[in-house]
Amino acid sequence: MFDLEKREKSILLVLLAILLIGLAFGSYQKRVVPVDVRSDNFTYTAEDTPVDVIKVNINISDAAQLEKLKGVGKVLADRIVEYRSKNGNFSSIEGLKKVKGIGGKLYEKIKDEVSID
Repeated sequence: MFDLEKREKSILLVLLAILLIGLAFGSYQKRVVPVDVRSDNFTYTAEDTPVDVIKVNINISDAAQLEKLKGVGKVLADRIVEYRSKNGNFSSIEGLKKVKGIGGKLYEKIKDEVSID
């Protein structure tokens, strides 16, 4: 049917093999379902069931611990510690709004992650 040389047949076989491997890999990737298994904010009991979210105490936490809050970086964590050292402990979590850089949106993001006791 086709009058191909040995070298041409070898090239066609290699290309066909690459095509088949690519199709198989593409099919495999479509079946892989990503699963989010992060457990950053959970403590597990012996039964491996999540219990309450661990809250960051804004009155005693250092800057490194405060950086774990959503949207709080090094600069903002340092501002919280500085504010606390100048003004004393926070009497409520709403007091965070007095720290420069913490507005309503950021406060809403982190209010459930912080405590004062």
